[in-house]
Amino acid sequence: MSSSFPPLQRFQDALSESPLRLDIAALSIGAHCAETPMDVETELSKIDRLAAEISDHTLPGVIQFLFQEQGFGGEKDDYYNPANSYIDQVLQRRRGIPISLAIITIEVARRCGVPLFGVGMPGHFLVGHREAEGVFVDPFEGKIIDESGARDIFLTLHPGQEFQTEFLSETTPEVIILRVLNNLRMIYLKDRGVSELTAVLELLVCLDDCPIDEFHRLASALDALGRTDEAARRLDKAADRYSGTDAEQMRARATHLWARLN
Repeated sequence: MSSSFPPLQRFQDALSESPLRLDIAALSIGAHCAETPMDVETELSKIDRLAAEISDHTLPGVIQFLFQEQGFGGEKDDYYNPANSYIDQVLQRRRGIPISLAIITIEVARRCGVPLFGVGMPGHFLVGHREAEGVFVDPFEGKIIDESGARDIFLTLHPGQEFQTEFLSETTPEVIILRVLNNLRMIYLKDRGVSELTAVLELLVCLDDCPIDEFHRLASALDALGRTDEAARRLDKAADRYSGTDAEQMRARATHLWARLN
């Protein structure tokens, strides 16, 4: 697909692919939300080039290249900077949070024929190896660990809580994208960045299992930005995805917004 397509359209198209194109979906988040213009195709080529430089197509080879030779690692001084969630910024700065570093690791490894998957352990995202049970990657530290190492990380973050092996189950690409967006939403809610929050919500409502509350939050954010007509259109369109009281409430709110414009 041409890079001339709007980022929101690129995001929706990535979601519709089977399997979901994690790299395109993640890059489209930054292209849609960040203030700095970014071309998805250009950033995809950067991931391609990283993979092309790896001669050892094994998990240790990928990890050695990314985290030792290329200097990728966790951002420990400014963890909640939104840039740490934008893949293009992580590619440029070589710093990110666990989930963004995990996405890059998964996508570079995929291009090298190393099958990895996301592991949404509470509080600290990991990467698993599809062909080596019990082998994981801590992308924040850039090292290969086992289940015991994952347990240690969890207990450090959640002292007194019980570790469960289910925490190390595979996380689907759809849920990875949802987690990225939820991270950004929390950041912008805290910083009261209405414009940035609106962009995140525009992406969230593209997800199939998006809770109905997100549509109302998006309408409120758009209204606050003076985009009341767009808020009303969004609610009218979203109502078609629901039935009963939920749909009625959406249409009633849309009608109220339209009335304010007359």
